[in-house]
Amino acid sequence: MSEADPQANGLATAPRAHVRRRRSLSFVWVVPLAAALIGVWLVYKAVSEKGPEITITFKSAEGLEAGKTKVRYKDVDIGQVTAIELSQDLKGVLVRAALARDAERLISENTRFWVVRARVSASAIYGLGTVFSGAYIDLDPGPPGRPARHFTGLEQPPVVTTGMPGRHFILESERRESIEIGCPVYFRQIRVGEVVSYQLSEDGAKIVSKIFVHDPYHRFVRTNSRFWSAGGLDVRIDSAGIRVRTESLVSLLAGGIAFDAFAEHGEDAGEAREEAVFRLYANADAAREREYDERNFFVLLFDESVRGLSRGAPLEFRGLQVGKVIDIKTELDLASNRVRIPVVVALEPERITLRERPQGKTTREEVLASLVERGLRAQLRTASLLTGQLYVALDFFPKAPPARISPKGPYGHPEFPTTPTPFEEIGAKLNRLIDHLDRLPFEEIGRDLRATVQGARRVADSPALVDALQSLNAALKEVRELVHELRTGAAPELKATLEEARRSLAAAQSTLAADSPLQSRLNAALDELAAAARALRTLADYLERHPEAAVFGKGNEK
Repeated sequence: MSEADPQANGLATAPRAHVRRRRSLSFVWVVPLAAALIGVWLVYKAVSEKGPEITITFKSAEGLEAGKTKVRYKDVDIGQVTAIELSQDLKGVLVRAALARDAERLISENTRFWVVRARVSASAIYGLGTVFSGAYIDLDPGPPGRPARHFTGLEQPPVVTTGMPGRHFILESERRESIEIGCPVYFRQIRVGEVVSYQLSEDGAKIVSKIFVHDPYHRFVRTNSRFWSAGGLDVRIDSAGIRVRTESLVSLLAGGIAFDAFAEHGEDAGEAREEAVFRLYANADAAREREYDERNFFVLLFDESVRGLSRGAPLEFRGLQVGKVIDIKTELDLASNRVRIPVVVALEPERITLRERPQGKTTREEVLASLVERGLRAQLRTASLLTGQLYVALDFFPKAPPARISPKGPYGHPEFPTTPTPFEEIGAKLNRLIDHLDRLPFEEIGRDLRATVQGARRVADSPALVDALQSLNAALKEVRELVHELRTGAAPELKATLEEARRSLAAAQSTLAADSPLQSRLNAALDELAAAARALRTLADYLERHPEAAVFGKGNEK
């Protein structure tokens, strides 16, 4: 017991440890807690800033890459391509993109998407910056519309005009001419806009194009403005020479459209409204040509070939256009085996001004019928010897057979009388001549001619002809000798005789001269003869009054 006490006393005197419990968190937990808070904030921010997810269908994914290709608007990143996959029908690719929350206001059913990559066209060069940075997707918000998440991408970059001051106009034409998206629009050779789009109409009858004219040039588009295709060269050959005109070098290469207002095309009713519809003419001359509302349709029947005559060819009256050709048909009469070419023309009477109407003719139809009675006819003529183009000419032919305008026929229009061309008349005369030649008995004439030649040959070979030729040769020899004798013998004597006659004439001329003595005596004798004649005339008059004087003498008459 005594040994235990010291141990107990030692334990009682030993120091004791005091344990304190800490109630605050350890610093070790700060880092994961902060990371968790940041993660929650990032998740919240990603969810709150997450924009719409869209799907764009393209024909090809050239230049696109998931996780790298950006979606931009005005060169500002607003999204990124997240996935690219093939479409179900394998005709294209589906490009999925996640956009920023702020980009939601740009997305509607009218939004257009396209891939911006390096492109070279006739009118411009696009996307050179993508050669180094890579392709990206651009968009045009367009006008406001309903929300949409699926889109069909454009294969060609459009002309973006959203938010730009100016106006859009619609052009309609039968052909595309030189229209390309982005090609320029000119006003008096100043570029004022560009072509936004073009497409074929639903019925396929025309091309509908949309152009945009910038402010302030849009106010020059008037209600009576005319638009025409300005691409290429406008070459004109006339009396002034050869003229070449183009709007600009760009329009020469890439095409273009020009417009202007002409006073002769109607009254100007002010500026054209937004998306006003105009007709697009093929060239400047067609745009300047005045259009007439009134038309009279006629059918012209030609027996000759109309090669070189086309629809739209002019109908002219002495060099001035008064209409055009509308249609060309073919008519075959199996009974008579005759072919005629019906040509439908439209006469525009407003082009012709009538100063004075014929007596009793009140309507234009009556006036035209009166002109036909005077010899007005339609005739085919050559417009160009180089191209062989034909046109229809109206002119007066006084010697033409009588004709009149017949009523409406099988083509629904009156028939206008025609006259053949001079070449056709010459051909008809040649045909008649050939017919007459065909009727000649050439075989009989040949037999008679052969008989005549044989008779002439027999005569030529006969001895009588040889004797006659020998006699003729002898006679010619005698004539030659006679001429020689006359030349050597009679010629000197004849010369002396002529010399004597010349001297006699000279003497007679000197004798009969006005100052010669013979002439003086002859004049005196003539004077005395005239005095005697007067005395006899006086005596005859006296005896006629006093016949008794012949018996009793003068002064003793009773």
